Amino acid sequence: MADRKPTLNRDFRSNDPYSYLAGVEGYQLPQEWVDNMQVPELHSTRILASYDEDGFARGGAYMSPIFLDPEYGLLSLAEREFIGVIVSSFNACPTCLIIHGHKLGEEIGDHGRARRIAINYRTVELSVEERAIADFCVKLTERPGRMEAADVQALRDAGMSDARIYYVIELASVFNLTNRMTSAYGMRPDDDFMAAIAPVA
Repeated sequence: MADRKPTLNRDFRSNDPYSYLAGVEGYQLPQEWVDNMQVPELHSTRILASYDEDGFARGGAYMSPIFLDPEYGLLSLAEREFIGVIVSSFNACPTCLIIHGHKLGEEIGDHGRARRIAINYRTVELSVEERAIADFCVKLTERPGRMEAADVQALRDAGMSDARIYYVIELASVFNLTNRMTSAYGMRPDDDFMAAIAPVA
């Protein structure tokens, strides 16, 4: 039964778990992982990696360049974060929205605009290409069984090469995967990350 005491006050301290799963008791992440962690989910990573460290490492090796390597593919980091925010918004994945919304704000130098994109990109001034990317990613996220050649053609008509379209599809698909995993596992950002991005009182 929920506590009857109010929680919406400055005195309340949350103790929300970092995952719906408990993890293997006593497991510690390899120190190399801790030293090189590039995502603000150290605690939930420890829990999930405890079940299959090798599998978790393989997934990270595949996804890390797609998300983090500036030299990867033909999309800028800002474009990648933009796609991540669009997909995460329509999947209602709060953890990914918080993290990638903040990263988008850093990449474009405007956290307010990044938040507005996360809430409703259709109300924000975007280039023809950016709006086409967003519309494509929304359809792929919400109605993947309705994708057709005309959807790709709309990206071409907005000025995109087939090579760049390839990376849009890859990234939107990977974000759909990670959104579902994050939501189902109940992953959330580390408290120190949340404190670091909070406005100064």
